Amino acid sequence: MCAAKLERTGFVLRNVWPNFKHFAGEQSTSLAHSSSESGFVRKNSQKAEAAAGAKHVQRRYHANRSRMVPRQLSGWLSSSGARHFVAAATGARPEVSSLSLQPGVVPQPSSEVLKSGHRKDQALRSGVSIDELIKNAADKYELNEAFWGRYADIPSMALASEKEDILQIIENFALIHRKHIYLFQRLKSTVLRTLDMWSASDFAVLCHAWAQLGFLHEDLCVGMADRVQATAYACTCQELCWLMDAYATARCSVDSVVNEITRQTLLRLEEFTPSQLCLHASSFARLNIRNAQLFSSIADMLEQVPLCVEDSVLGQTPALSARDLTLAAYSFAKLGFHTPRIFETVARSALPVIRDFTARDLQMLTVALVRVQHKDAELLEALSIQAQRRIAQFNSESLALLLRGMAFFGRSRDPLFTRAVAQLPRAILTFRPGDVTALLSAFAAARVHSPALFDVVTPFILEKAGVFTASDWLLVLQSYSSLGHRDSTFLSALALHLEASKLSFPQLSSALADCSRLSFTGATSALAEAAHTKLTLGGGMCSADVVAQMYTALLLLGSETPGSAGLLMALAEHLNSGAVELSPASCVDLCFASLLAPPVDGGGRHPVDTLQLVERCTRDIQELSREGQLLLGLIAQGLEQLLPWNNKALRYAEQIQSLNLRADSEAESSESLSEGCWIAAAGHLVPRAGGQAGRTSPSEVESLAEPGGLGGLPAESGVFLAAEIRDALSNVSAALAARGIEHNLVLDGPTEAHILLSRSSFLSELERASGTGLDDKLVLLWGSSVHFLSNSEEDSTNSALSLASKLQVAALQAAYGAKVLVLPHWRLPCLTRATGSSIDDLFRVLKELCRPAIK
Repeated sequence: MCAAKLERTGFVLRNVWPNFKHFAGEQSTSLAHSSSESGFVRKNSQKAEAAAGAKHVQRRYHANRSRMVPRQLSGWLSSSGARHFVAAATGARPEVSSLSLQPGVVPQPSSEVLKSGHRKDQALRSGVSIDELIKNAADKYELNEAFWGRYADIPSMALASEKEDILQIIENFALIHRKHIYLFQRLKSTVLRTLDMWSASDFAVLCHAWAQLGFLHEDLCVGMADRVQATAYACTCQELCWLMDAYATARCSVDSVVNEITRQTLLRLEEFTPSQLCLHASSFARLNIRNAQLFSSIADMLEQVPLCVEDSVLGQTPALSARDLTLAAYSFAKLGFHTPRIFETVARSALPVIRDFTARDLQMLTVALVRVQHKDAELLEALSIQAQRRIAQFNSESLALLLRGMAFFGRSRDPLFTRAVAQLPRAILTFRPGDVTALLSAFAAARVHSPALFDVVTPFILEKAGVFTASDWLLVLQSYSSLGHRDSTFLSALALHLEASKLSFPQLSSALADCSRLSFTGATSALAEAAHTKLTLGGGMCSADVVAQMYTALLLLGSETPGSAGLLMALAEHLNSGAVELSPASCVDLCFASLLAPPVDGGGRHPVDTLQLVERCTRDIQELSREGQLLLGLIAQGLEQLLPWNNKALRYAEQIQSLNLRADSEAESSESLSEGCWIAAAGHLVPRAGGQAGRTSPSEVESLAEPGGLGGLPAESGVFLAAEIRDALSNVSAALAARGIEHNLVLDGPTEAHILLSRSSFLSELERASGTGLDDKLVLLWGSSVHFLSNSEEDSTNSALSLASKLQVAALQAAYGAKVLVLPHWRLPCLTRATGSSIDDLFRVLKELCRPAIK
């Protein structure tokens, strides 16, 4: 009996199962093959779903079969399970599908199923019908009716095997700017099978058309390399450009092909048109192929191109179009051929065709000029005007890079920045966090004072806070601090979302420095705790400048914050042995903080002697930026006020004052600000070391001037703070003048901007208060949000003056021998934002603030 069962099982396995497996596999393979070809046309086609379902059923069947013993398998095949499986695999209904268990008989699907599958397969292969193609393209392009009438449908086109037919099909599709994936795949397979029939000239035409349609792949470029090398000598100049452009478009570099095309180009260089030379240079640049001989020859040829201004006036095509000039500048800049003559040629040729530059061309040309640091005022002005015309066409990345380029050349007062802010409410909807950081970095580098910028950017940051990474938060914070703009809403969101544990030690140092510049203590505890942990684990890897920057920031923020005292002592230990490695910028920052703040351990000494730092700063003063030199002038004031008994300190103070360090009030910025306003910004926005250098995001470093960095930018930062001080004091002066009070608005000088008035003139308006010393003077100093240390806007009333503010108060007291009153910004909001307050309301609040000082 067992033998009989085994024999029946063996019969089933030998006869029924092979037939069943062949049938099911054939159906599944057919469906999968059809889906793989038509999937290029429609991703969610019904055929693809059927193929996926068949594969899934087949995988389930094999899994079940592998677990069946022969007896179970025999019973299953004789049951209804097999019939349902075949129905699922063939796509037919179970009631019309059957499986013969007789040996040697292969089950067949019904004719209805075959016809349905064939119709679906034909529709997917055809995609859009020829009639529909002609209908859609007839309104836009001129059609070759003789060609389109030759073919009944797309599958018949896919059967073309002759070289002439294939080229004709591809060229006509290129003329109507349409791409058909299934057709092009079939034709490319035919080309790869018949490579010996094709020459380099044929490949040039084919690849040029496919490059225009976005269907140029690396497999074709590699496959045709041998034929291109062998027959490139027969190509025209245009075809050589097309071939090189094809390899550049696919980012596929084949040495044999590149060498042959280069050789042919040098042999026939004079036959190339200027436009072809620019395209050729672009192809070499995209492949990062530096050929000095070729590019020198191209530069010589482009210099000889005559400048025909009348061409653009008469509507004729100029010798060098806007696109040609963009490609040439981009190519020479990217490959490092910084020849001034070629960029002079570009500048000379760009002006007549400036209105033809697209948004992308403007961005590429500006970035190229930044890379080679070629400043042409006339060209930059023309680019700016054209960019304002095209402002609505810029995407987020192009706009940020263009503004960054303008900032590099110091065009802070360019109207392009205003136009960009006007477009920002519409454009920012598509911004990514990286685009926001790049945009803010551009405005910070240009020192543009635009409150409307933050009216748009800050709400966007709050809305997208969840997608900002720790590095993104840090870059945005750097821009806010560089501009000197303290936004309490942004800082609160920063303290909430910034994950300090994900920052490196240099990034933590930079974050603390920026918080110190904005007098924000809300994030100090978290940053200090994370920094202490990283310093303990890898303190030996920290540079002296980074440690000094963090030490300076914590001193100015105050050691009362939890976690700050322990970190300050750990940093002091590292600075004891690394003072000689400090840069001049770090020395002046550390000297300023050490002079104002007491040591944390109470021992009376900082890790680096303050006078030694002063001596080094004085010696290396030429290496300091203008902002560093202004800070050194404030250090001299501190030496006189805080160390009057130290003769050495007084000598250093006299030496520094003799240098006559002054702010450059004529420096490029969007505002005309006086020396006193810049001095205020320099004294409060500390530490500065590492604050300006290295503040460019990775995408900007890659796209902008790699050799020069930000060297061409002005050094002063804090344009928002300087402008706020100027505007607020001007409004106070207007209120005093409206009541006839004599005063003096001091905006220039070695101290921070202030208002000087006598008590007698002020008291006459206070309804006659009597007393002695009516001739004593009173100094009014504006107290912005940066003048007070606080962790939020709501905590302003409990804020304390920062150390830099106390130094300015002491300096003004010594200079005038008078009382100094700091006007807190939260008591006079009408001075910094529009509230509709009248002069009378302003004077009433001012009188309340001044009365205690006068008494």
